[in-house]
Amino acid sequence: MSQTARPVGIYIHIPFCRRRCNYCDFLSTGGVTGVPGEYVDALLSEWGLWVDILRRQDLAVRSIYVGGGTPSLLEPFQLRRLIDGVRSAVPMMPDCEITMESNPDSLDAERIRAYAAAGINRLSVGVQSFSDRSLERLGRLHDSAGAERVLRQAREAGIHNLSLDLMYGLPGSTPGEEVASLRHAIELSPEHISWYNLVLVSDTPLAVSVAEGREVMPGDDTVLATMREGWSLLAATGFEHYEISNFARPGFASQHNLGYWLFTDYIGLGLGASGFVSGRRWTNVTGMAQYLATVQDSRLPVGSEERLEGRFREGEYAMLRMRLPGAGLGFATFSELFREDAHVVFRDVLAQLMGDGLISVLEDRAVCTQKGLELNNLVAEAFI
Repeated sequence: MSQTARPVGIYIHIPFCRRRCNYCDFLSTGGVTGVPGEYVDALLSEWGLWVDILRRQDLAVRSIYVGGGTPSLLEPFQLRRLIDGVRSAVPMMPDCEITMESNPDSLDAERIRAYAAAGINRLSVGVQSFSDRSLERLGRLHDSAGAERVLRQAREAGIHNLSLDLMYGLPGSTPGEEVASLRHAIELSPEHISWYNLVLVSDTPLAVSVAEGREVMPGDDTVLATMREGWSLLAATGFEHYEISNFARPGFASQHNLGYWLFTDYIGLGLGASGFVSGRRWTNVTGMAQYLATVQDSRLPVGSEERLEGRFREGEYAMLRMRLPGAGLGFATFSELFREDAHVVFRDVLAQLMGDGLISVLEDRAVCTQKGLELNNLVAEAFI
């Protein structure tokens, strides 16, 4: 690995689940108990198509993120094949973060130990709630006791970087119930918590239930109050609010996800996966038969692509940076990357957002105010 190698993240998509959750609109197939071997073969073949490209661009792997779907449906030997395949072809940075998403219902002590032995050093567990009533409404296959068991087993297996996914704004939730779930998660001492608002997506089973009056979503005021109380609780218990929906103990921010928000390069492998390298962004095809056939034909399975240039690229960069409460849009970094002055490029935008009380413009950067974090969609729209 050269001294000037640029970091790149690798995302590997596993589009299979035992059962799709009631709120899910991700690219995944339910009713599956394992990951087909031909899909793992295709992922490795697709990776092989990238190797020469990465070597020519002097890129080194900063992070590997196995997401889904339910990646914990992978057999440990399949996961080892994927990680070893990446390792053997392109230089990896010494502190490379290797994350796997997981669901409690597909984990046990033996499986977690095997995943750790295969190279996983960060485990992200989709708990979503410690309320069994909420878990049932969401269509999850685990209960709160099962989630706690998995977290304990992960510690015993030597996982020292543990992340929990939790949601608020859940159907039928009562005031204080979701903050109590968050408090329970904090008491389990994870290094990282992703705490995000459930967004109702049309045509999902949950959206249909709400439309038919069988489920009731909490009102906007309730959701906002819950979010504020949760943010305060996380800050009071030592978690750094480093991205709108992400909180970490010092030194445990997700390096892979930070790569997205910091506009660094990443490659997506697998069905429907997206990537971004040197200003070019693409998304793979979403049909399994087409994906497998294209890779078998030694062609990258790109379904759509675009090149981010000029004002659009600058706006997207700024929009992503404004999701980071502390860092925000750094003016020196912007100038170094685009050879332009952010004060000039975004003069009207900065003035508008300041006037609306959504951002503060400091000497070296622009950052969101509390109001700007709460209404970050308005900040994003202004820059884009």
